[in-house]
Amino acid sequence: MYVEKDSPLHSLDPRVKVISTALLTIIVILTTHPVFSPLMFLTIALGLRILGGIKVGYQLRVLKPLLPLFLLTFAIWPFIIDPWKRGVLVGIGYTFRLASMALLALGLLMTTTQKDLILGLVKLGLPYELGLATTMALRYIPTLYALTQNIMDAQKSRGLELEKGKFLERMRKMAAIVIPLIALTIKTAHELSIAMESRGFGASKKRTFLRDIKMQRNDYLALSLVTILAIIYLYLHLSLGLGSFSP
Repeated sequence: MYVEKDSPLHSLDPRVKVISTALLTIIVILTTHPVFSPLMFLTIALGLRILGGIKVGYQLRVLKPLLPLFLLTFAIWPFIIDPWKRGVLVGIGYTFRLASMALLALGLLMTTTQKDLILGLVKLGLPYELGLATTMALRYIPTLYALTQNIMDAQKSRGLELEKGKFLERMRKMAAIVIPLIALTIKTAHELSIAMESRGFGASKKRTFLRDIKMQRNDYLALSLVTILAIIYLYLHLSLGLGSFSP
């Protein structure tokens, strides 16, 4: 999902982006107004476009798999709130709130490489072992996909027709895919554990990094601006009810 760009967002320290995403998510969660929520979603999308160089079309394409969830969130409120017109307004607010939260999380992934994200989390206090496990889990997904494709191609070359037959028959044929995949997965995990032990993983409690990260002036400035924005919005929300909309 990472989009390689030379932009202000890409150049920020991953710790700044993680903390800023968390603070902005809090703002989004507090906002349920049917006008403020769409404006907030639009602001996030424009921010990713202007500061991150991520095209709006690509942002919408990334959000497309979540479209059924958004539609369900919007459609359910008119049946819950009476009158239904007020339920529509509530549905708009909650739908765009959910979309904004998703776009913030996806924006973090689109502007931060996987290794930088995990390194930033480790620097924020995440145990290194957990960070390594997360990295391997994320890296393992495309590996498993490639293994599955190779096994399917090999079985098809032997005459296995996976697309033909009734549902139960196709499920039985999938055993020819699943069993080799499990065997290869166990073999890969075993080889990975051997490689980690041969490199002395866990031998020392103090970790060193081949590539380290360090906060720069722009990082402190960006984090300060987001923090001030969050504090101001929280004050206005609690004192004046800004962004709130009662069902």
